[in-house]
Amino acid sequence: MPEQTATAALAGDNGGAGAGAAQGTPVAGSAAPWYGQADEATAAYIQNKGWDSPIKAIESYRNLEKFAGGSKSLIEVPGDDAPPEKLGEFYDRLGRPKAPAEYGLQVPEGADKGLAEWFTKTAHEQGLTARQAKGLFEQWNAMAGERGQAMEAAQAEATETGIRELKREWGQAYDANITAGRRAAGALGYDEAKLSALEGKLGTGEMLKLFATLGSKMGEPSFAADGRSGNAGGFGTTPAQAQAQISDLKLDKGFMERYMGGDKDAMAKMQRLMEAAHGA
Repeated sequence: MPEQTATAALAGDNGGAGAGAAQGTPVAGSAAPWYGQADEATAAYIQNKGWDSPIKAIESYRNLEKFAGGSKSLIEVPGDDAPPEKLGEFYDRLGRPKAPAEYGLQVPEGADKGLAEWFTKTAHEQGLTARQAKGLFEQWNAMAGERGQAMEAAQAEATETGIRELKREWGQAYDANITAGRRAAGALGYDEAKLSALEGKLGTGEMLKLFATLGSKMGEPSFAADGRSGNAGGFGTTPAQAQAQISDLKLDKGFMERYMGGDKDAMAKMQRLMEAAHGA
């Protein structure tokens, strides 16, 4: 066989014994890898895994299925733009009940059933499993209960504070004013529920003052001139009112002469007003 000329070599004519090897033909004694038709990235992946035969690749996949619970347990996560039907299928595969009523949630006594129905409907729409919905529902009720107790305690404290301040302001007239307030509430048809709602809006002190004032204007005697209540259910004298009456009496020359002279009626009247003014 003629030797290759320099011209032939430079022209790319690589004929001869080495031609087959240069053009990719397997060298004698070597074999192409079993993934010879794979692209570069896939070939690199197979090499990194050490799969030197298809059998090893298949075994690896079988082990993966066993780890995942079988091919039926493998779930494809829908994309952000998945339609509702696709999302519904995904939620069902995760274990969502077929209908909201099948969550079987126990509504606490006295709880809002309408709110519970909204919760189960929303939980179903959002794809929650029965376990997830139950856990969230129980935690929600526990939190709501704690907040309700805190609100009741705060309301009770506010009520006590309001009554305490009114007793200081009204003094001996407190009981008479409360009686007048009850009379007004009954006449106006305010039951406990309505009074509680009004107290929540106005506050304890303002509500009691309102009904006491209304009760004093319902045709029953309020005060006699000497500071006594007109009858057992009349409107009492507050400390401020008693102080004002005492100041007026001190400017009344005729009354003061009787009082300083030991007149029993004048002394009794002043005593009653002093008791009302100072809570004695």
